[in-house]
Amino acid sequence: MSDNHFFALFGVPVSFRIDQAQLKNILLELQKQHHPDRATGEAHAVSQNASLINHAYNILSRDDSRAAYLLSLNGEDIDLDKSISDWDFLGEMMEIRIALDDTDDKTALNQMADEITQTSQALADGFDHAYQAQDWISARDLAQKLQFVGKLHDDIIAKISEILQHHTDDDDLYV
Repeated sequence: MSDNHFFALFGVPVSFRIDQAQLKNILLELQKQHHPDRATGEAHAVSQNASLINHAYNILSRDDSRAAYLLSLNGEDIDLDKSISDWDFLGEMMEIRIALDDTDDKTALNQMADEITQTSQALADGFDHAYQAQDWISARDLAQKLQFVGKLHDDIIAKISEILQHHTDDDDLYV
């Protein structure tokens, strides 16, 4: 398992569009094959294989990281120090970020998550088109936006989880 090419590791085509269910099934099969309990050789190598499998899955399972990885494979790495220059996009995202910081309402948070998911899907479609056309300038721009939106989505989900953990409705127990 010396091949660090994540698509080859999972036996899937090099493509932005990936069947997530298939990817998950392959992950589970690879984890079974490389589980430390099945190790007959060096424990360190087994640990590295398991780590590589999990890392590869984390990269391939998310649109934002998969887009960056595809660009990297093509020598078109994203410059994360470069600011996004699309002011309309940034304005929309900042409005959502401010609303996120200002609310603890689960319904509002779920609506934000849905909005961000739709934005992410539109960006993913744009990235896929630009990637297939080898329009590297557009692909890098869209991948950077996907990373921004992915982080915002993670923050929304984290806040929803935090609210659910702290929300105990003891009154329901005494009905």
